[in-house]
Amino acid sequence: MKEHELNTIIGVVSDPVKNVYDITSRKNLEEIQRIIRIFKINEGQNFKHKIFALKNLTTFKLVMSNN
Repeated sequence: MKEHELNTIIGVVSDPVKNVYDITSRKNLEEIQRIIRIFKINEGQNFKHKIFALKNLTTFKLVMSNN
């Protein structure tokens, strides 16, 4: 899910004139913090999956080289 899709779903609208998010209300601030947490979790999961894929590939190559 892309950032603009999240903004549309949640209702957080960026200010196109100043190119910043409107954080005048507490609700908007909390929603932006929530979006940031989602992206950080997603980034961590991508890294974790890459590590698992590399580990599995090296294990597979090791098994194949022994046969």
